Amino acid sequence: MSGKLSNDLFSLWFQAPVVIALRSQNWAASLQAGTLNSNPELHRMVSEKTAAATESALALNAELMRHGMKSVQRFWLGRQSLSTASRVSTGLGQSVVAKSVRPFAKRVRANAKRLGKKRR
Repeated sequence: MSGKLSNDLFSLWFQAPVVIALRSQNWAASLQAGTLNSNPELHRMVSEKTAAATESALALNAELMRHGMKSVQRFWLGRQSLSTASRVSTGLGQSVVAKSVRPFAKRVRANAKRLGKKRR
């Protein structure tokens, strides 16, 4: 597993619950103050998730397209037979996971940093 992928997965495993807890505290305070509807953190969370999902889908599709084009090129140039194509694509899974996880991990790290500063 690559270092970047390990770092991204660790961010999702460790920092995502911290972000959820900090946002929950923020919402509870807003609810108690009667300002939940105007809470910018709620709107930010929804827009960030949408943007991350879109970015992830685009990165995933681009990686699959890039790998597919390389496989077709190798096949047509005679460097790869159809029977060996599955063995050549062993790195595809890790590369696809890395590309699709990165947008979420990037936002989790930024949110943990930003929300952590607000508490100090």
